[in-house]
Amino acid sequence: MAEPMRFRNAAALAAATQALLYANVAIAALAAAFLFVGWYDQSGPAALLAIVELAFFVGCAIVFLFWLYRASSNARALGARDMMVSPGWAVGWYFVPLANLGMPYVTMRDLWKASAKPRDWQIESSPATIAVWWGCWIVANATGLIAFRLELEMGAEALPATYGLSLVSEIFTIPAALLLIRIVAGIQAMQERAKGTSASAVFT
Repeated sequence: MAEPMRFRNAAALAAATQALLYANVAIAALAAAFLFVGWYDQSGPAALLAIVELAFFVGCAIVFLFWLYRASSNARALGARDMMVSPGWAVGWYFVPLANLGMPYVTMRDLWKASAKPRDWQIESSPATIAVWWGCWIVANATGLIAFRLELEMGAEALPATYGLSLVSEIFTIPAALLLIRIVAGIQAMQERAKGTSASAVFT
């Protein structure tokens, strides 16, 4: 008989993820303001802000993915069976081209459902918040990537388009981050409640 999966507390990772997401919201709002007034060049405060934004994004992504792996493992420890995406692939799909356009959404949707009702997660519904979050995330990343490619290939000639696309990217980053804060908090709260009623989970 296989050893039962252990439920490992993810509250600290969830709290750190939310704190870093709030920081990303503040930085994105400031960057959007810079872009809106035309004060965004490659030197001075704007350049420093770009470095800070990248550093916070990377830090937030790392902490979030650690939380995602643990939350996915915890859903199974609470009794969820036959989930499409393993804890490892819950993280891994973010790095697979093309598949990363849809599979992270499927992962988060199923994780929400499995956290709400671990034993009957297949018949549980997920909130529209998850789809809206993922749509905002796709728009933010797509416009940001296009802006980056334009600047690399066309240089100063593409600056008006680059700034416009970058502004769109920053604007959509804000709701994406705020919605993810709600999603992380919701999943964490549901798992904490389910932990209190689970008879099969092993806790660490």
